[in-house]
Amino acid sequence: MSNSNEVTEPAIGWVQRLSSDLRSQGYASILNITFSEQEADSVIGQLLPEFKYLLYIDADERKKYFIADYAGRNTVIKLLDRMIDQKKSARLNIDEHDRIGYNRYSGEIQHLDELKKMLLQERFG
Repeated sequence: MSNSNEVTEPAIGWVQRLSSDLRSQGYASILNITFSEQEADSVIGQLLPEFKYLLYIDADERKKYFIADYAGRNTVIKLLDRMIDQKKSARLNIDEHDRIGYNRYSGEIQHLDELKKMLLQERFG
């Protein structure tokens, strides 16, 4: 089973697959640039009867995650670490005169670090 859910599937089947990923892995990723917080709220409303606790985070415009338990949280933290490392590498490769690019990567890194800190404080259960 893939863990990258495409929102283009029929709504019922897509939510069932998301639920299956959450049960088996503790998290599910959404790799869709147009997926919004309103859609996330709707999905959470459909899934809350099944899950005691469900968290949605927007890591960047292309990567969003639903997290249902500590195992999922720990996996998402590792994914965020990988994203931070990639952005730090990209920031190192920017021309020294490109302050806009440097600042953009710095802001993205800060956002991901803040998400990590928030996740470490979350209590699932």
